[in-house]
Amino acid sequence: MLPPELPRTLTFRDLLLFKLVAIVNLSLLTPSAGLGRPALWLWAVAFVLFFVPEVVAVLTLAKRFPEEGGLYTWADRQFGPAHGFISGWYYWTGNLFYFPMQLVYLAGVLAYAAQGTNNGLVDDKTFVALVALGWLALVTAINFVGLGVGKWLPNVGAVCTAFTALLIAGAGVAAWQSGASAPLRPDLPSAGEILSGLSVMSFAFMGVELASTMGGEIRRPERDLPRAAMAAGALTLGIYVLVTWALQQLLPPGDIGVIEGILQGVDLGVRRLGLERLATPLAIVMAVSLAGGLAAWYAGSTRIPFVAGFNGALPAALGRVHPRWGSPYVALLTQGALTIAFIAVTMWGSSVREGYQVLLKSSVVTTLIPFSYMFAGLIRLDGEPAWKRAAGVVGLLVSVAGMIAAFVPGNDVTNAGWYEVKLLGGSLLPLAVGLALFARARRHARLTGSVGPER
Repeated sequence: MLPPELPRTLTFRDLLLFKLVAIVNLSLLTPSAGLGRPALWLWAVAFVLFFVPEVVAVLTLAKRFPEEGGLYTWADRQFGPAHGFISGWYYWTGNLFYFPMQLVYLAGVLAYAAQGTNNGLVDDKTFVALVALGWLALVTAINFVGLGVGKWLPNVGAVCTAFTALLIAGAGVAAWQSGASAPLRPDLPSAGEILSGLSVMSFAFMGVELASTMGGEIRRPERDLPRAAMAAGALTLGIYVLVTWALQQLLPPGDIGVIEGILQGVDLGVRRLGLERLATPLAIVMAVSLAGGLAAWYAGSTRIPFVAGFNGALPAALGRVHPRWGSPYVALLTQGALTIAFIAVTMWGSSVREGYQVLLKSSVVTTLIPFSYMFAGLIRLDGEPAWKRAAGVVGLLVSVAGMIAAFVPGNDVTNAGWYEVKLLGGSLLPLAVGLALFARARRHARLTGSVGPER
């Protein structure tokens, strides 16, 4: 029995903008920019070794299994309900780390809009908490009334992302042409820095699969998904390379902060281009860009617990659809509450910057697990040519290497031991909780003979 149908509202334009705002994440460029010039060709390496296999896997599996659920459904169909649940659960919990991480960054952007680059709000946990709660309330309310309304925040965010990237790129070109470029990093990055950077770069290319979690809500999935994926991928690579290069023109490597890096680029950009009066409005544009990207991930990831709840892999209430708006409202509310809890736990005993590192790397590890399932599924899929299986092998190897490399602590980590404990706990505890819920839900389904919740 299939889950209840949601309205088909996503067009090609929506898919392209959705994929762009989901994939392009300017906040992830600051760690790579600090690697120096090698970062520019490392983006190309990550694109070839991770994004291309990802697109091959997503398009192949989405065509074979076009229904709602994405990575969860694909693993369920090929490896069984337990593995499908693990894949979907890790994808969802990976986003529960990702949301707080991006909300910390959003708080930094709003702090800049309020007081400029030299202020203490970016390290104020109370301010971060207020921003997180405000955004969660807004995006939950918008998605509560369905994707017909909820899709517009990601669409606006995609336009704002492009505007922010063009501003930083223009400032970098101006610095290069005037001979005022920042000095290059004098040494080459270490092997550990390169591996850690590649893991984050691979993570930065995730998102092409997100729309497939809403496969049942796309008007023409077979026609529009491939076109949107290929166009978004080419644009994403160009944006990443150009903005990374521009940041290196504007800022010395040691001055590119993990949270403030893009803000510093925007600040120098408006100064070099004589647009100082637009600094605050541009910061607000960037905040909308981040909020839109988060909204895309928030809407897409909600479909995982929604389908799992209907299939009996999670409590059945998660599979309920709002009688008026046709939205998975219980899954939305649950996701919001868990995001708040993740923010509180991660910030406990850490600075905002160190908490950001833990959230980033935890999200990398937990999200690469379902990608490993996806690539393994592509390898064993019947009736596909050898080159697609080869793409699956490459993607699987890169995913495993990325998970290992994520455990290399960054420069903002003051206590490496505590960082490793939090990262290991963030990787294993969600699995323990998820398996307990899965076992409980399956027992309940057997006892009651139910297949899914009532609408």
